[in-house]
Amino acid sequence: MCIIHDFPTFREWKQAEEDALKAWIITYTGKKFYHLRPDASMVDIEDIAHALSMICRWTGHTKFHYSVAQHSYYCSYLMRSDKLSLAALLHDASEAYLGDMNRPLKHFTPAGPAYLKIEEAVERVIFTKFGLPYPMPAAVKDADNRMLYTEKEQLMPTHAWTTKWGGSVSEGLNVISIERWTPRRAEKMFLRRFKELYQEK
Repeated sequence: MCIIHDFPTFREWKQAEEDALKAWIITYTGKKFYHLRPDASMVDIEDIAHALSMICRWTGHTKFHYSVAQHSYYCSYLMRSDKLSLAALLHDASEAYLGDMNRPLKHFTPAGPAYLKIEEAVERVIFTKFGLPYPMPAAVKDADNRMLYTEKEQLMPTHAWTTKWGGSVSEGLNVISIERWTPRRAEKMFLRRFKELYQEK
């Protein structure tokens, strides 16, 4: 029986290595973050808090600037333990380095799989750095979905959805009243919450 392995050619391998060295950004604190070669030394909570406070949820189509940092802060209060709360606070932390790809684009277009592969690697590095298990617990994803529907009700024009995200869309709906925060306030509140939850070893 002949087994054919689909190994890359030397030229393909060399190109991939060259691309990996080119795929990087400069962060708020001045670090270099390599998208295809992430490691814990590149991750900084100040970078995460600042970047997420500047990124608007819903691809920017909300009634006012509503950041990923504020969304994550709210998610952390839907958990029942500090460990889960920290995971919820950091569940979108990879977006500080990759940007926020909206769900329909991520899950229903050819752009999604490539992004998801890189996202998973970056999430794993971040969660490992802060002592959290990965993959993230289902309860965190549930909180994310509960906030998604809360945001839809409070921040978006009325529009029916044909796609249902997560389980019960009514559970916990609007348990949080979304406030209008500046990016600076969102960054400050995110860091304050992180300091409450994270126990450095």
